[in-house]
Amino acid sequence: MDFSDSGFWIVDDTGFPKKGRHSVGVSRQYCGVLGKKDNCQVAVSVSLACEQASIPVAWQLYVPQDWAEDDERRARAGIPAHIGFETKPQIALRQIETLLAAGGAAALRAC
Repeated sequence: MDFSDSGFWIVDDTGFPKKGRHSVGVSRQYCGVLGKKDNCQVAVSVSLACEQASIPVAWQLYVPQDWAEDDERRARAGIPAHIGFETKPQIALRQIETLLAAGGAAALRAC
């Protein structure tokens, strides 16, 4: 990937359609792949991109509030205790803050 001209961070959420309700985070929510609300998992990501390609540099599964507040369901799915409910924008902001703290701004300046 050539970042000599410019580079960008892309913040996105990606839906993964699912049947059933047992996979972690599956709930009825908007799924861009389907273009409607349906059962799906959603991940929030930040990618570093240039004209040729993009590469994800942060990725996290979104845990809907009904999952985050259901201790029995969390235990069955193995969700760690430190994972709580965050909105998708909150997840993205934390990802960006973590990338900046790790020197991510230098990667963009190098672009």
